[in-house]
Amino acid sequence: MEFYIEKNSPTPVVNQIEEQIKFAVMMGILRNGDTLPSIRDIEKQTGIHHSQIHKAYLALRRSGLIALMRGKGSVIKTATESPRSINESCFKLSEKITARARQMGISPTAFARYLSRHAQESERKAPLISFVDIHEEIATQAAAEISQLWKVPVKGLTFRALKESVARGHATPKIIVNHILYEYARSMVSGKKAEIIPVEVRASAQTIHLLAEIRSNSSVLLLHQPQPVHRVHYMVEQIRNLVTSSDVSIHSSSIKKIPNLNKLFGSSEYDYYLIGPGVRGEVPREQRQNPRVLQIDPQLDRTSLESARVLAGVVI
Repeated sequence: MEFYIEKNSPTPVVNQIEEQIKFAVMMGILRNGDTLPSIRDIEKQTGIHHSQIHKAYLALRRSGLIALMRGKGSVIKTATESPRSINESCFKLSEKITARARQMGISPTAFARYLSRHAQESERKAPLISFVDIHEEIATQAAAEISQLWKVPVKGLTFRALKESVARGHATPKIIVNHILYEYARSMVSGKKAEIIPVEVRASAQTIHLLAEIRSNSSVLLLHQPQPVHRVHYMVEQIRNLVTSSDVSIHSSSIKKIPNLNKLFGSSEYDYYLIGPGVRGEVPREQRQNPRVLQIDPQLDRTSLESARVLAGVVI
């Protein structure tokens, strides 16, 4: 893996290394079990002091994206901690409640049905878990997907809504966020009684197929949120690696610099327009159906979701 470091960027080099590894995971360039370059190798490639690289790796381990494995070094690894402690706690609590129901002359089975209805109503009113994203549409869709998979209510929130919730002291105890935005979410609830749980997102197989099928001699415009130069450069290079034809030209622009998206998509200035999850919410729905508008469609990684389920205290 090759890193692109802008030493004069306002973004610290530690964060640049973190961002590039996270983006590589999302685009499927790095997968579960892949070994990352050693700290020494990155130091030789970039000229960045090994202590800075070490800090980046520590942050990625803290977020659960990488793990240190004997004989292999740092690898991409979704944590799969055993839910034994949760199951044991649930067993003890169930035994206690069942015994108490019997003492009161209540059928434990009948009380379990009552408790189920009461718990569902309680959690609908005050969800324990939320999924947070920049855009409301993405947050809502991800929350619905997780809720259906885990069979528990999950609330979708924007970061703005999360900030307001934190200010009121009403933040949900368990907050799920994609691994790219983990540090941002963590800083937002710092010192609060809330746990940030990262889950990996990966570009869908359809996204990879669309990029690979871009025609030869085509021109592509990548639309993104305002970003530091080093980050845009890295995104362009990684996307270029997924495009089969070597003569495809890839350009980039902040979506904030485009005064009229409909006019842009209707023009012949570029053959394709590439939009990621960070700008999808700003692109009109009808334009997302345009065959020249290609979406980087991130999907929640199911293995990572299983780990998140354990951390969120959800027993299935």
